[in-house]
Order: sequence, then C-alpha cells, then structure tokens
Amino acid sequence: MNSPVWNTLHFLQGAITSPLLNGPILAALTYSETITERFPWLHLSPSLVDSPQLAWILKALVLFGVIDRLNKIANSAAANNFRLTAAPGWDWPNEIAVVTGGSGGIGRHICEQLAAAGIRVAVLDVQELPKALEGNSRIRHYSCDITSEDSIAAAAAGVRKDFGHPSILVNNAGYTRPAPILQTPPSVVRTVFGVNIISMWLVTQEFLPHMIKQNKGHVVTVASIVSFVTLPSSADYCATKAAALSFHEALKVELRNIYKAPNILASIVHPYFAQTALVQDIKGVLDSTGVRMVPAEKVAKQIVGQVLSKRGGQVMAPRNIGIISRFRGLPLWLQEVIRNGIGISAARHIPKDKSS
Repeated sequence: MNSPVWNTLHFLQGAITSPLLNGPILAALTYSETITERFPWLHLSPSLVDSPQLAWILKALVLFGVIDRLNKIANSAAANNFRLTAAPGWDWPNEIAVVTGGSGGIGRHICEQLAAAGIRVAVLDVQELPKALEGNSRIRHYSCDITSEDSIAAAAAGVRKDFGHPSILVNNAGYTRPAPILQTPPSVVRTVFGVNIISMWLVTQEFLPHMIKQNKGHVVTVASIVSFVTLPSSADYCATKAAALSFHEALKVELRNIYKAPNILASIVHPYFAQTALVQDIKGVLDSTGVRMVPAEKVAKQIVGQVLSKRGGQVMAPRNIGIISRFRGLPLWLQEVIRNGIGISAARHIPKDKSS
C-alpha cells in the first residue's frame, strides 16, 4: 500500500474526481460557443464538444466529487460533535499531555513533536527515556506499569504534582509477540491484552474525570490497520486493536450523552506497519508480501497534527490507506480470498510447533 505506484494511483483518483478540475472542463464544453466567440484563439475540438458520452462522464464525475467532498465535511463535523469549527479553549504552552509508551517507537516521536509545539509532556513507560529526550525540559518520565492500577495512580499523582491536570491523553503503548493461536502461552495473551487494551480503561479512568469537569480535553487512541484486517499469527494483537476501535467509538458516545462534555475530543489512529521494534518479529512476513513500512516519525506527525488541529477524527497513517477501513464491507468470499493470500505468505515464516 505504501509504494510510489499506490501513491500515484491515490493522487490520480483524487485528481480525476475533483470538481475543481472536472467542473471547468464541463463548463467549457457546455458553453463552448460563447467561449469561442469571446476567445477566438481558443480552439475546441468539435469531436469533444459534441460528445454526449464525454459530457455524461464529466457530469457523473462532478456529481461524485461534490458528494465525496460533502461527505468528508459531514464526517469531520460528526467527529467533532457536529461542529464545523475547531474546539475552543486550547493554549499549547499551558497544555499538558500524557503519552503511554512514550519512550520508544511512535510514542517517542509523538513526545518530541508535542514538546516542539510548546506542550508539556508526561511519559508513562516502564522503559527509561531515550537519550534524545532526556535533555528536553518539557518532557518528564514517570516509571509506570500501565497494566497496574496502583502504578498508574502513583504516576498520575506525580504528573499532577509536577505539571498539573493533563488535557491530552495519548493511549499509545503497544505490545505483541506473534505466534499462532495454539502456540501462544496464556501469559503472553494476558500481557498483550493488558498493555494494548486494559490499560486504556485504567489510564483513561485516571485522567478523564478532570477533563469532563473542564469540558475540555483530547483522548487519542492508537489502534492499527489490523482493526479491520486480521493477520495470522497475531490474533491476540489484532483482537486488541479491534477492541481499541470499539473503545474509541463508545467513548465518543458516552462523552456526548452521559457526561455532557461535547468539547472533549476523541481521535482514533490506524497506523500502517511502522518501522518500530514492535514489528520486527513479523518483518519476514511483511517483506514477503511486499509491504513497505512507514517511518514512525511520519505516523507521529499525523497524530500530533490531529491534536494541534483541535479536532477529533479518524486518522489513517498514511492517509492513502483509507481504503483498508472498508475491508469488512467487502463480500465475505472476497474477504476470505484476501485473508488466505496473507495466510499463505505468513505460513512460510511461522516455525512449526515442536510440541505438536
């Protein structure tokens, strides 16, 4: 998906369906006589001007383009409690962000970029800060096991003492250890679910109440494209990312209807395979299927951009993979064909279970 060919096709699709391109062409053909009279030097081909097929195609493209753009506007408004403008009350030097798993991978770049925007950042991670972040006065590390209520409570108390109440929460931490279902120890399943999904409840329960009191905040949930397309040998990880999507959707509805806090934003992020330590164990599978991984810094840039936009929404990283979100709308037979194609490639890189 992340290739020059795909990027080119994505660009061409946008250009072909653009009303800004097709509209003037359609107008030129419709009013060709008037245009020719006013601009005699402009020669329009009679075969094009008199072509009803071309006119019909252009009208269809213009209509599709207008509907598509209105749909995007409606989507953006719906993601922001049906508000077209950015949420009010944000002042970046006075904002505080909590980032789970901020010591490495995508999280590290999120912390760097939030700090560069003037935001103070609290990193909740069992790993120490990398040297690149140690000297940043806006970033502070809190050693925290995000699967433990007591550890989260202690870290949260430290954040409030040092910084104040956070207004931004980025649930970013992730863990995986790929293996087929029958080869995955229960302890690994518990860890994957604990880090990837249970922690979202615990950390959000710790920081969201004050956001609700202020009717201001932004909760960012980092999911994955595997929220839509399950990969073999990663059933536990994929299940947590599908659960993360459900968590985000329920959170939005609850903020609006239960807590009456429409100015609290919620965003869901679906990264493609990013260049992080998290995917090293499945790198062989990805390489065999022609996957080109996305730099973690670029994914972080889209996440931070979403925060700085003062809007909630769904972020596909990179943007041109949006079509993947429609996977579950495909006919079942086609879904199975695609899954089997992925499975055939994955099976070549899965070691046989010696216990069987």
